[in-house]
Amino acid sequence: MSSRLSLAIASLTLALLAAPSIQAQALPASQYYGSTEYISGGIGSDEAALFRLARKTYPLSINFSANVGERAGYVSDVQLVIRNSQDQTVLNNLIDGPYCLIRLQPGAYKVFATYQGKTQERSAQIVDGQALEINFMWQ
Repeated sequence: MSSRLSLAIASLTLALLAAPSIQAQALPASQYYGSTEYISGGIGSDEAALFRLARKTYPLSINFSANVGERAGYVSDVQLVIRNSQDQTVLNNLIDGPYCLIRLQPGAYKVFATYQGKTQERSAQIVDGQALEINFMWQ
Protein backbone atom coordinates (compact mmCIF):
# COMPACT_ATOMS: atom_id res chain seq x y z
CA MET A 1 0.00 0.00 0.00
CA SER A 2 1.38 3.41 -0.88
CA SER A 3 2.23 5.88 1.86
CA ARG A 4 -0.29 8.36 0.42
CA LEU A 5 -3.09 5.82 0.62
CA SER A 6 -2.06 4.82 4.16
CA LEU A 7 -1.99 8.48 5.17
CA ALA A 8 -5.42 9.08 3.61
CA ILE A 9 -6.90 6.05 5.42
CA ALA A 10 -5.35 7.14 8.71
CA SER A 11 -6.67 10.70 8.28
CA LEU A 12 -10.16 9.44 7.46
CA THR A 13 -10.14 7.09 10.46
CA LEU A 14 -9.08 9.92 12.79
CA ALA A 15 -11.74 12.23 11.37
CA LEU A 16 -14.45 9.63 11.92
CA LEU A 17 -13.28 8.94 15.46
CA ALA A 18 -13.13 12.65 16.28
CA ALA A 19 -16.57 13.43 14.84
CA PRO A 20 -19.29 13.94 17.46
CA SER A 21 -21.42 10.88 17.86
CA ILE A 22 -25.02 11.16 16.80
CA GLN A 23 -27.22 10.32 19.71
CA ALA A 24 -30.35 8.36 19.02
CA GLN A 25 -33.38 10.47 19.78
CA ALA A 26 -36.76 9.24 20.83
CA LEU A 27 -40.23 10.71 20.75
CA PRO A 28 -41.50 12.40 23.90
CA ALA A 29 -43.22 10.14 26.42
CA SER A 30 -46.81 9.10 25.78
CA GLN A 31 -49.54 10.99 27.58
CA TYR A 32 -53.07 9.81 28.30
CA TYR A 33 -56.50 11.37 28.39
CA GLY A 34 -58.57 8.60 29.92
CA SER A 35 -57.62 5.59 27.84
CA THR A 36 -56.56 7.61 24.78
CA GLU A 37 -52.80 7.60 24.23
CA TYR A 38 -51.19 10.53 22.47
CA ILE A 39 -47.79 12.12 21.95
CA SER A 40 -47.29 15.79 21.14
CA GLY A 41 -44.26 17.87 20.31
CA GLY A 42 -42.08 18.31 17.27
CA ILE A 43 -40.40 21.58 18.14
CA GLY A 44 -36.99 21.58 16.50
CA SER A 45 -36.00 19.93 13.26
CA ASP A 46 -34.73 16.67 14.80
CA GLU A 47 -37.89 16.04 16.82
CA ALA A 48 -40.10 17.11 13.89
CA ALA A 49 -38.36 14.53 11.69
CA LEU A 50 -39.06 11.84 14.30
CA PHE A 51 -42.75 12.74 14.37
CA ARG A 52 -42.96 12.63 10.56
CA LEU A 53 -41.41 9.15 10.58
CA ALA A 54 -43.61 7.85 13.40
CA ARG A 55 -46.95 9.13 12.11
CA LYS A 56 -47.43 6.07 9.90
CA THR A 57 -47.55 3.91 13.03
CA TYR A 58 -50.41 5.85 14.68
CA PRO A 59 -54.04 5.76 13.53
CA LEU A 60 -54.25 9.58 13.61
CA SER A 61 -51.63 12.28 13.24
CA ILE A 62 -52.48 15.97 13.40
CA ASN A 63 -50.33 18.91 12.29
CA PHE A 64 -50.87 22.54 13.31
CA SER A 65 -49.67 25.60 11.38
CA ALA A 66 -50.57 29.25 10.80
CA ASN A 67 -49.73 31.93 8.30
CA VAL A 68 -47.11 34.26 9.70
CA GLY A 69 -46.85 37.16 7.31
CA GLU A 70 -46.31 35.64 3.89
CA ARG A 71 -45.10 32.29 5.26
CA ALA A 72 -46.69 29.37 7.01
CA GLY A 73 -45.15 28.28 10.28
CA TYR A 74 -45.83 25.46 12.69
CA VAL A 75 -47.63 26.42 15.90
CA SER A 76 -48.09 24.94 19.36
CA ASP A 77 -50.42 25.57 22.30
CA VAL A 78 -53.45 24.37 20.38
CA GLN A 79 -56.48 23.16 22.33
CA LEU A 80 -57.41 19.80 20.79
CA VAL A 81 -60.75 18.10 21.42
CA ILE A 82 -61.76 14.79 19.84
CA ARG A 83 -65.26 13.34 20.22
CA ASN A 84 -66.41 9.89 19.14
CA SER A 85 -69.65 9.06 17.31
CA GLN A 86 -71.54 8.97 20.63
CA ASP A 87 -70.36 12.58 21.24
CA GLN A 88 -68.12 11.44 24.11
CA THR A 89 -64.87 13.33 24.55
CA VAL A 90 -61.93 10.97 24.04
CA LEU A 91 -59.25 13.69 24.09
CA ASN A 92 -59.25 17.25 25.41
CA ASN A 93 -55.89 18.82 26.05
CA LEU A 94 -53.54 21.67 25.19
CA ILE A 95 -51.05 20.35 22.64
CA ASP A 96 -47.52 21.58 23.21
CA GLY A 97 -46.10 21.16 19.74
CA PRO A 98 -47.01 21.33 16.07
CA TYR A 99 -47.48 17.54 15.86
CA CYS A 100 -49.78 15.18 17.70
CA LEU A 101 -49.88 11.40 17.25
CA ILE A 102 -52.98 9.69 18.64
CA ARG A 103 -54.01 6.07 19.14
CA LEU A 104 -57.74 5.81 18.50
CA GLN A 105 -59.98 2.82 18.00
CA PRO A 106 -61.55 2.44 14.55
CA GLY A 107 -64.64 4.60 14.14
CA ALA A 108 -65.95 8.06 13.31
CA TYR A 109 -64.69 11.11 15.19
CA LYS A 110 -65.05 14.89 15.18
CA VAL A 111 -61.79 16.76 15.73
CA PHE A 112 -61.78 20.36 17.00
CA ALA A 113 -58.64 22.49 17.18
CA THR A 114 -58.56 25.98 18.71
CA TYR A 115 -55.65 28.35 18.23
CA GLN A 116 -55.72 31.99 19.37
CA GLY A 117 -59.48 31.80 19.90
CA LYS A 118 -60.28 30.42 16.42
CA THR A 119 -61.73 26.89 16.26
CA GLN A 120 -61.68 24.61 13.24
CA GLU A 121 -63.45 21.26 12.89
CA ARG A 122 -62.64 18.16 10.86
CA SER A 123 -64.21 14.72 10.57
CA ALA A 124 -62.00 11.67 10.93
CA GLN A 125 -62.77 8.09 10.01
CA ILE A 126 -60.26 5.80 11.67
CA VAL A 127 -59.81 2.49 9.85
CA ASP A 128 -57.92 -0.42 11.40
CA GLY A 129 -54.41 -0.67 9.97
CA GLN A 130 -54.51 2.70 8.18
CA ALA A 131 -52.90 5.98 9.21
CA LEU A 132 -54.84 9.21 8.76
CA GLU A 133 -53.21 12.64 8.70
CA ILE A 134 -55.15 15.85 9.40
CA ASN A 135 -53.72 19.33 8.89
CA PHE A 136 -55.06 22.42 10.63
CA MET A 137 -53.96 25.78 9.20
CA TRP A 138 -54.96 29.17 10.57
CA GLN A 139 -54.87 32.32 8.44
